[in-house]
Amino acid sequence: MKLKDKLIELNINVPNPVAPAGNYVPYKIVNNHIYISGQIPLTKDAIVNPGKQTSGNINASSIITGKVPSEVSLELATKAAEICIINTMSILIDATNNANCEQLSCLSVSGFVNSDIYLTEHPEIINGASDMIYKILGDNGKHTRIAVGCASLPRNAAVEISSIFHLN
Repeated sequence: MKLKDKLIELNINVPNPVAPAGNYVPYKIVNNHIYISGQIPLTKDAIVNPGKQTSGNINASSIITGKVPSEVSLELATKAAEICIINTMSILIDATNNANCEQLSCLSVSGFVNSDIYLTEHPEIINGASDMIYKILGDNGKHTRIAVGCASLPRNAAVEISSIFHLN
């Protein structure tokens, strides 16, 4: 099944890929490895964000922003990680010409949480990303991973996910 069709089957709205916000590319392919630049939880869906909104309007979209857990709940941060992967899928569709899911495998995920200093639930939050990849790719979605907290993220995003995939 094509990746886009799988997302539609799962009732996942497939967004258009977001253009880079700087001097970099959204993905790079080397020896059938697809390196995906960091994705933030940018969505056109109306998600209530208890955190402070970033200034500016990015394609009439919103970003889940703020520190976890003082401004963003663990549940919303986990949803943010899922959204990062949905955004990643839109880039993979573009990078692979909408490859079959069976041809794709996830090798690695790097998850960053904009966290208060006492937060220890980084792995649980990034599980949102890992679970979403597994939901989409099945066993091909099993991957290595890091989940870390940081003092800040671009645009005050609650979560950022970078990933590496392989195209067979």
